[in-house]
Amino acid sequence: MNMETTNFTGLIAVLSSLVALIVLQPIARRFRLVDLPNHRKAHKGAVPLIGGLSAFAGLLVAWLISMPLTEGFGIYLFCALMLVILGAIDDARDVPAKYRLWAQVVLGALLSYGSGIYLTTFGNLFGFGIIELAWLGPVVTIAAVIGATNAYNMIDGIDGLAGSMSLVTLGALSVLFALADGSYLQLALAVTIAMALLPYMGANLLLPPFRRKIFMGDAGSMFIGFSVVWLLVNGAQPDDGAFRPVAALWVCAIPLMDMVAIMIRRVRKNQSVMMPDRDHLHHIFLRAGFSDRQALIVITVLAAIFAVIGIGGEVLLIPEWFMFGLFMALFVAYNLALRHAWRLLVIFRKSYEPVDQN
Repeated sequence: MNMETTNFTGLIAVLSSLVALIVLQPIARRFRLVDLPNHRKAHKGAVPLIGGLSAFAGLLVAWLISMPLTEGFGIYLFCALMLVILGAIDDARDVPAKYRLWAQVVLGALLSYGSGIYLTTFGNLFGFGIIELAWLGPVVTIAAVIGATNAYNMIDGIDGLAGSMSLVTLGALSVLFALADGSYLQLALAVTIAMALLPYMGANLLLPPFRRKIFMGDAGSMFIGFSVVWLLVNGAQPDDGAFRPVAALWVCAIPLMDMVAIMIRRVRKNQSVMMPDRDHLHHIFLRAGFSDRQALIVITVLAAIFAVIGIGGEVLLIPEWFMFGLFMALFVAYNLALRHAWRLLVIFRKSYEPVDQN
């Protein structure tokens, strides 16, 4: 297997995803698989929630045509399919959160135990030696599935953001797998998912020739979160992995920090950690006077910078404890900024006030 095979698989994924996007639009409206505007959503009209479905369709077709189902990838595709179906039902009918949670637990367990591939170590995060997980490995992997699914779901607040965060993560993982030996299947999967997301991104941002907006939907966030965890677990294997576990924090930095910071904030307010609000990073940018597109660009650039730091740490073999400490310092700064966002808003608003010419 070589890059030509990976490129061929990616091309099939793009074309299959584009066809799925066209075919699913009338079906979405018929089965109420649409997002309607409300007090928290300012878009106009009923927008089809098929971005995730089209991306998964692109991956599935491409993988079945040109890639093997061995080494756990068959189980991964089956579990991802089940999650996508559940996500589509949730988009259309609002499945209770507890059922979605249990489905993620069951499918995460099936993936971990069925494939035999799960997180076995946290690495040397504190400088005192490798932190082995032993029998806790599958449990931690299941928790990671739940966390990643919610992280990419929560970040999906403005056009293009969830897709951009996904592409940054998948792009960083592609680089890390390309730099490693023997990670061809993992590289192919990261590249194929990224390529399958491109038609959705074009439609979501209304880039030519797309004229009708598409949203990712819970099916998409579940698919992306699940896939990211699978790639991270494969890449962080102790013997033949492509990178150390600490790199996972950097390639998912913005979705991860935003989710954890928001949950901490909700706990402080004695609110449910799953209760939606408008305190996410993109909401703060919007209240500061940024447009949707400006906020998208700034947040994506930040995510890319953090991903590059993570890649640099791997290439330069910077000690894991230093990379972990640096990330925690970044998170503390991020959390403090989020808690005092109103002060930042005042500064931003003053900077955007027009100057009196009289």
